[in-house]
Amino acid sequence: MAKAIALHTDVYNLLIVLNINNFTVSEVRDALMYESKFFNDENETRKYIYRVILKLTKLKLLIKHTHSDVRKSRYIKSEAFSVADFVRKSSAKMSVEEELSCDEQVTGNADFFHSISKEKAEYEAEFGIILSEVREFKGLMKRFPKQNDLFKPLYLETRNRSVALLGKINALEKVLSVSRS
Repeated sequence: MAKAIALHTDVYNLLIVLNINNFTVSEVRDALMYESKFFNDENETRKYIYRVILKLTKLKLLIKHTHSDVRKSRYIKSEAFSVADFVRKSSAKMSVEEELSCDEQVTGNADFFHSISKEKAEYEAEFGIILSEVREFKGLMKRFPKQNDLFKPLYLETRNRSVALLGKINALEKVLSVSRS
């Protein structure tokens, strides 16, 4: 039987309990800083998680999908990851009850973080589409100035929707920012 791979309790919770997959180093760093009381320095957390990811990649447990922008390289769990034996490594021994309580808290926090992040991403995607509409209406008004009566209400409605969406995006970003610190 292969030797068990020890992971810091908080890293174990992210990779095993919450089962995150297809991630960047920055995404794991942010989630780790959000979930953990131990990791609070962004730069040190990034270095630490990168070392862990590098170790798991060398063991062929993670597959790196490189991107021209190194920060956008993604890591996906391999088949070997699902059969590997992982154990929690922490500085202090935890009782079974404490571990279960920790898992429940991490799952709840991760659900919140994931939900808010997903909602923000949806708003950002919609915002991009609406900005394209605004640009198109502006272009149409320039090309066909005699039809401005037709385009102007549509342009104003779309612009107002973009402002409302930007407000939602900013609010969720503030929530995520505050919850990480």
